[in-house]
Amino acid sequence: MAKIKTRDLILDVALELFNTRGETSVNSVDLALEMNISPGNLYYHYKGKDEVVEELYARFHASLAILMDEVASLEEPLDLAAMLVYLRVVADLFGEYRFISQNALGLSGRYASLKKPLSRALKRLQGQMRECVELLTEGMDNRESLAEIMSNNLLNTLLNLSGSVHLVVGEPREIDLESHMRLQLLPLVQG
Repeated sequence: MAKIKTRDLILDVALELFNTRGETSVNSVDLALEMNISPGNLYYHYKGKDEVVEELYARFHASLAILMDEVASLEEPLDLAAMLVYLRVVADLFGEYRFISQNALGLSGRYASLKKPLSRALKRLQGQMRECVELLTEGMDNRESLAEIMSNNLLNTLLNLSGSVHLVVGEPREIDLESHMRLQLLPLVQG
């Protein structure tokens, strides 16, 4: 079995800590202590928490770009069932990097290097969802405004659902995101 590089292990532990405690409540020393390494060893690999956050964002961004590129390269547009699968995969990615998805605005404010790429990625995702909804609403009245509203709602659900449910329920639990997405897309389902 291959040994995990310390640099990659730092990212794995940081992701877990950021997701469970929140990125703002974890510093470089916390990360080093959690890994049972010296802060100097951590700084050998990353100059500080900023670099760790930026590297985790780069991984998130690359994975999201791959998903969006795959959908963009399809010869046939997504039907409703395929769109739900796509949204589930995106939601899983957002869940894996929930410290980013649940606090995108805060992160883009604290890390200037993330602001433009994060904004572009979310705009592209929303645009892709809008295109799918437009195809699904073909022949409906107010198609463009419906697609705009629905794609905004879908993106907001992806970004906020798990965080807000945890606040209401008080403990982490599995979210039935597909039901939430189906409910939002209900007007498109032919009875």
